[in-house]
Amino acid sequence: MKKRMNFFCVLMLLLMAIQVVMTFVMGSDAFMEGWEKGRDAAPANTWIALFEFFICMFAIVAAIVSFVSFIRFILNVNRNNVFVWQNVLLLRLTGVGLLVMTLIVSADEYFAGATLTDVYDAYFGILIFSVFNLIVAEAFAIGLKLQEEQDLTI
Repeated sequence: MKKRMNFFCVLMLLLMAIQVVMTFVMGSDAFMEGWEKGRDAAPANTWIALFEFFICMFAIVAAIVSFVSFIRFILNVNRNNVFVWQNVLLLRLTGVGLLVMTLIVSADEYFAGATLTDVYDAYFGILIFSVFNLIVAEAFAIGLKLQEEQDLTI
């Protein structure tokens, strides 16, 4: 049973890594296009550009936090610490980090001129994964509360 859980965790980790890499690869063309336009254009409002930079950095930090949290969750599972409160926290961090990153990046894409269909195609899978992580975290929390109540009964 542990081998199956490890397999699924490693598979999920690989899928997350592929999603992040593909997002950067697919976005590199748009980055280069924006770089060329920005180099040739007149100076824009510095405050708006600085605000957009910090928002994008916040999205990157959220993605890194979710990725590291998921790796720590996998390590806990490998140490046979499956149903512990730390895993609930790690799964919640993974879900919230991905949710925040998805909302920020999709809003940025939408306001940059992408259609709602393009944003849906690009980020809906990540949104579903983040909500799924939150659901699993709540299931873990309910199970742990039930286990604590059972341990207290005589």
